Amino acid sequence: MCRAESQILSGNNLTSLLSNERFHRCMIACSAELVLATHKTVTMMFPAVLEKTGITAFDLSKVIEGFVRHEDTLPRELKRHLNSLEERLLESMAWEKGSSMYNSLIVARPALSVEISRLGLLAEPMPSLDAIAAHHNISLGGLPPLPFQKQERLQDKDEVRSPKRACTERRNVLVDSNSLRSPVKDIIKPKLPPLQSAFASPTRPNPAAGGETCAETGIGVFFSKISKLAAIRIRSLCERLQLPQQVLERVYSLVQQILSQQTGLFFNRHIDQIILCSIYGVAKISQLELSFKEIIFGYRKQPQCKPQVFRSVYVHWPPRSRNGKTGEDHVDIITFYNEVFIPAVKSLLVEVGPGASASPKKKEEEKVGPFPESPRLARFPNLPDMSPKKVSATHNVYVSPLRSSKMDTLLSPSSKSYYACVGESTYAFQSPSKDLKAINNRLNSGKKVSGRLNFDVVSDLVVASSLGSDRDAKPAADPAKTTPVKCEPSDS
Repeated sequence: MCRAESQILSGNNLTSLLSNERFHRCMIACSAELVLATHKTVTMMFPAVLEKTGITAFDLSKVIEGFVRHEDTLPRELKRHLNSLEERLLESMAWEKGSSMYNSLIVARPALSVEISRLGLLAEPMPSLDAIAAHHNISLGGLPPLPFQKQERLQDKDEVRSPKRACTERRNVLVDSNSLRSPVKDIIKPKLPPLQSAFASPTRPNPAAGGETCAETGIGVFFSKISKLAAIRIRSLCERLQLPQQVLERVYSLVQQILSQQTGLFFNRHIDQIILCSIYGVAKISQLELSFKEIIFGYRKQPQCKPQVFRSVYVHWPPRSRNGKTGEDHVDIITFYNEVFIPAVKSLLVEVGPGASASPKKKEEEKVGPFPESPRLARFPNLPDMSPKKVSATHNVYVSPLRSSKMDTLLSPSSKSYYACVGESTYAFQSPSKDLKAINNRLNSGKKVSGRLNFDVVSDLVVASSLGSDRDAKPAADPAKTTPVKCEPSDS
């Protein structure tokens, strides 16, 4: 790696890199992880090496690609292991609270500094190795154990595991990770940025980047890896869902625009959560019959699937949220889609939608057109009544105009089509929205009923018996027999 770095810099001056403690800790973490994987160690699983060395996931992601590329003696299985770790770092760990990525992001994107500070995402200063060792020794004496230590104790309480069984389980993990394609594999030997700029101070200018700061260069490389990983997973999931190529391209374009313009949606979340919401949003504007349940069903078959991705999505409600909630919370992915995702990316969805390149006249027609999949309006609709109107002759049911206090929540037909409808779910049971669509399609079919409708006359006795009161109900007397006939007196 040092030889390749000297070739990139066209010189042998590596003092800045070799004197950087964070770089050395990253190399130690990579080496330790390879040794642990080689010996099939199950008592210290990743990401324990991050805590042991005091670095973050973003720090380690800077060196894995170069480590795999320039270390020719690594066996294929260990390269796959590092590639799978890189995907875990990129998909969620580098976006977690306390990642050093946010310290570089506030320099590269100053507009995001307010949101990053509000959520408290900045990383703490890197602790010294002595402090890490002292904390480790004290915790063994009585302080609460670290997360990986809890895992060790739980494994000790279980049955004794043979070395053969441990090796088999570890091998299965490595075999499964073979199906996970790393962004590193899709890169055809591009020119990597110098490691010196990756580990330099974020505010330091990068001479090799035309005036950019080191933070801007590092964030650019990181976002490029995120885009490649997202492209791989979008293609895999869209092919599983049998979506057309045009939809796949729209989803990828939307994810790229979110990454560049609405970066805050990735904060403290999994990139698969953004991908799932993007697929559903593009399917809605493309008028495809695709529910969230079907998307989750396809996602469950992906090798990287985790139920927490769609069951527990991080949200931080603002002080004046519509639902009245405040602070941090975890919701299901449909709630996140309706409450957070759509309000943030509605304008981006319009740009990638099928009508993005349409003429202004066509856009205006679509804007004022009827709500998709709803019954047609009458040719000459009546003006709405401003007073409550009784809609049933036998029941006290009235319809009144929408109150002005709720007018702000009224959405246009085009906006409504972006949201997940009531009744949709990520679980296996059938959604009632299917029945509503069938009713709307029937009403929109335009078929007219020929002939008269036959209405059967039902007596009060049958109605009473159907309500369970047939014992109390008594048949009414025949009016022809009980009511006397009144005769008019004759004039004579």
